[in-house]
Amino acid sequence: MRRLLPFLSFAALACAPSAEPRPDTTTSSRPSAAGRTADSVALLRLHERAREAHIAKRADWLVEGQADSLISVSGGKVSVSPREQVRAGFQPYFDASTFQAWDDVVPPRIRISPDGGMAYVVVEKRVHLTTRAPNGATEAERTRFAWLSVYEKQGGEWRMTAIASTDRPDPL
Repeated sequence: MRRLLPFLSFAALACAPSAEPRPDTTTSSRPSAAGRTADSVALLRLHERAREAHIAKRADWLVEGQADSLISVSGGKVSVSPREQVRAGFQPYFDASTFQAWDDVVPPRIRISPDGGMAYVVVEKRVHLTTRAPNGATEAERTRFAWLSVYEKQGGEWRMTAIASTDRPDPL
């Protein structure tokens, strides 16, 4: 016990409050717990809106939550596309597709930066659809997607600024 006494005294002093003033955390730039919850809900709503866009075949709904341009990492390439180009690229795909499933395999994983200005959402999704080929034939596709979407808060709203995705056939 005598050997522990100096150690315990030191430990007690180390845990004691400092006499120096601490910064006021109530005025810091960190969002409150309620603000972080609201941000998570807003990001989940954008995720759900993307599902609605696929089912309703509405590319305009898909891009309404994007920044002016979107960085995409896929298929071993990086591209930067203006919002209108993304919309124009998705609409023919939507027009030729009918979705039977566009469902999360696991709930999206959301991380928001400590200052509340950036976030990412990690998604794993199964997508089952039929597409109409130019010759009129119908083909079934079953794909498992995984992606990471990066968001920035712009003008108080979350905007997707980048996406990196990968896919593989879905055996189910």
